Amino acid sequence: MKNKSWIIILIMGIALAISLGYSIFVSQKSKNKGESTVTTTSIIEMKATTVTIKNILTGSGVVEYKERNIDENVNQPQEGITDMPQENIEKTYQITLSIDNKDLGKAKIGQEVEISGKRDEQILNYVGKVIKINQDNNMSTLNIEITNPDDRIEENMSVNCTVIIEKAENVVALPIEAIQRNEENKEFVDVVQLDGTTIPVDIKTGISDDYYVEITYGLNVGDRVQIVKSTTTVVNKENSNVISGK
Repeated sequence: MKNKSWIIILIMGIALAISLGYSIFVSQKSKNKGESTVTTTSIIEMKATTVTIKNILTGSGVVEYKERNIDENVNQPQEGITDMPQENIEKTYQITLSIDNKDLGKAKIGQEVEISGKRDEQILNYVGKVIKINQDNNMSTLNIEITNPDDRIEENMSVNCTVIIEKAENVVALPIEAIQRNEENKEFVDVVQLDGTTIPVDIKTGISDDYYVEITYGLNVGDRVQIVKSTTTVVNKENSNVISGK
């Protein structure tokens, strides 16, 4: 009887030890699967500089030959004019450029267009202007006239077009990321002083592209601006791989 009791106690002890060991293992495994968050703060300093900023629409098309009566509206080219004196007929080269309807409101008659093409491996560059806007339910088009054609240009030549929506030349500018907004939604930047400290300075901005924004008030070329960037990274402890970061 005593031997049986001893065996039972031994079995219970072994079971308890196994159970305790498994609990420690699961706890440790769960802990190893945990994630930690690391935040890194960096200070970046940049200077206001002078740049040319352009907002553009781009596309491609082919060159078409057109004739028009110079006594009529120059924005209304006519094809196949045969009954007019030759001195009243002007030869023009035009391009039909397709644009998405969401960009239609940006296009205006008279806008400058930069045009480039290739002939016999030679790059050809021309300038043009928007002379007509054609609206359609699905895809609208712009008629572009080349204003400086030469004898190298030819019909059906493929060209790339850059329509200049708006342009600011040689203006004071900063990278877009330097611009901040206060609680009143007013724009400002942190300007670096001679002693290295910073003060917030109210600014006004003009046009921008994908990188730069025009500064119309508040800064001069060479002024130093500071921005503080925080990057948060979530790390999986189990394999030390970065899960996400921004």
